Amino acid sequence: MPAHAQTLRNGLSALRTQSDVVGALILRETHTRFGRTRLGYIWVLIEPVAHAVGLSIVHYTLGRRSPLGGSMALFFMTGLLPFFLWSKVSYRLVSAFTSDRPLLNVPAVTHLDILCARALLEGATWLIVSTILIALLVSIGFSDWPFDLESLFGAVAATFLLAVGVGMINATLTALLQSWHNLFNILTRPLYLASGIFYLVDQVPATAQAFLVWNPLVHAIEWTRISFYPAYGATTLDKAYLVQWAVCTCVLGLVLERLARRKVEAI
Repeated sequence: MPAHAQTLRNGLSALRTQSDVVGALILRETHTRFGRTRLGYIWVLIEPVAHAVGLSIVHYTLGRRSPLGGSMALFFMTGLLPFFLWSKVSYRLVSAFTSDRPLLNVPAVTHLDILCARALLEGATWLIVSTILIALLVSIGFSDWPFDLESLFGAVAATFLLAVGVGMINATLTALLQSWHNLFNILTRPLYLASGIFYLVDQVPATAQAFLVWNPLVHAIEWTRISFYPAYGATTLDKAYLVQWAVCTCVLGLVLERLARRKVEAI
């Protein structure tokens, strides 16, 4: 057999082995994430709905209307779902190296396998949740079909990569410094208010815009919204900025994991 053919065969075999490892880890993470009952699955659906209902009640009480379209529920969902995609994936990766440390004793399991399993499970979970909730809004007349699926796919992909990148960085930092997990939670809490979930960044004063647009989640949410509201211009949206953040955080996360691998394994 030619050398290049043997190399390709060995590469495919290794890829198949790692795919099996990641698949097994996903099944384990599913059990850990949702438990043996269906309550975990139900809560994943309830959480964004509860946020949307709460925000809708507050705005209706204050006599405010949706900044886009006629449905407050859809407007809030287009802000909540990308925010939750980022937060759930990135937060889930933070403890990947600390809580799953025993798995690293298995020769076939690597740090990246654990990260991939957690990221894929959480990303797939929120993709299913988003599909169900958007389909529900369409079925009861809160939104119209079709959406700009190409634009929506780009927004989801960029947001997911950003979450993975941030999660990888924090997974390494948390393994080296346990208090980083709590510090990260504190530092990111204001993002719920500063990402444009329940308002349009285009409509806030220019002085506030100048600060808000530095937040990549603002662009993730605006990118999602233009997929549902074709008439929305989103003058502050910068897709390239979000993609750059996603790529840079992923690269930085991989570099940190590689540089700190021995220290993490020795802890």
